[in-house]
Amino acid sequence: MSQGVIQGSMREAPLPDIIQLVSQGGKSGCFHVQQEASRARIYLKDGRIIHAVTHAGEGFEALMEVALWLDGSYRFEELVPDVPSTITKPNASILMELGRRMDEWRVISQKVPSVDLYPASTLLPGETPHGVNPREARILALSTGWYSVAEVAEAVQKPVLTVAKDLYGLVMAGHVVLKGIRSGKPPKIDAPGPSEPVAQAAPQVQVEIPVPAAVPPPAVPGGFPEVHEALPEAVGGGVAGAPHAQAKPAPMDDPQRMVKLMNFTQRIAQAAKMVLPEAQHEMVNRLQAKATQQIISGDGPEAVKNLALAISRGAVDAGCDADMVRTLNTHLKSLFATK
Repeated sequence: MSQGVIQGSMREAPLPDIIQLVSQGGKSGCFHVQQEASRARIYLKDGRIIHAVTHAGEGFEALMEVALWLDGSYRFEELVPDVPSTITKPNASILMELGRRMDEWRVISQKVPSVDLYPASTLLPGETPHGVNPREARILALSTGWYSVAEVAEAVQKPVLTVAKDLYGLVMAGHVVLKGIRSGKPPKIDAPGPSEPVAQAAPQVQVEIPVPAAVPPPAVPGGFPEVHEALPEAVGGGVAGAPHAQAKPAPMDDPQRMVKLMNFTQRIAQAAKMVLPEAQHEMVNRLQAKATQQIISGDGPEAVKNLALAISRGAVDAGCDADMVRTLNTHLKSLFATK
């Protein structure tokens, strides 16, 4: 892999997959990641993630900040890193956490599309909302239209993603709207006391990928997809069908094609999580990780098709009811049918 070969958009290929692809080769170097004015550097040594730097800080949380950059771009530069080792966790746990936060932000961003927007309460003076935990109540008190989402997070000394998740629930409940221009008055900020209850003791807003309105799916005999169905020959803005099993495994010297295939495994996993209960999400993550390894080993489109099959069979083995499995199969089949 030569300098600058791996580069592209995080919208097209998730960053965790790209990092895993490079780390498999035991490479040392730096990922330069950028979204608009925000920049990050992620350092690898012999394939292991050792350090990350953003404008806000460095280390593990700096790396996790990149989870909010769904439209960012990346470029890998091979070099011998001369940086401290601030990250000691294994790559597998780091990339799983980064991917989980990215998935979470994709959902939250449907209602909180930017941390630069200004939350404003819709409540009348003196009105007390029901079902709001202490941390959400403090965020609600700061939602006067003056502070942005990022500034609210700084004020309450919580990660931006945590505050955005709470605001997601408050927006869904109709307690908050988001504005593009600063307005209102600066709210009074009370420093949290040492005994202030926060998320540990309070129920949090659970953010789940919404399931589309149920449409009676056609019967899908024997699971999804059958072995004679088309394989994904190209994965990018869509999926092109290839007849039977004529597609060859992705060669190891074609990293861009491997990235596209891994991107498609991400779409399969997301579609499955839209249908399956949360208890089955770990099974989906495990199967996606296995498919990624197979793609890196050169299995190509066959690993992508097998992932869909394995998720469908896993749902059956887990005891999911027949209607749920049929809905799952329909969602997965629609991905392969996309042109």
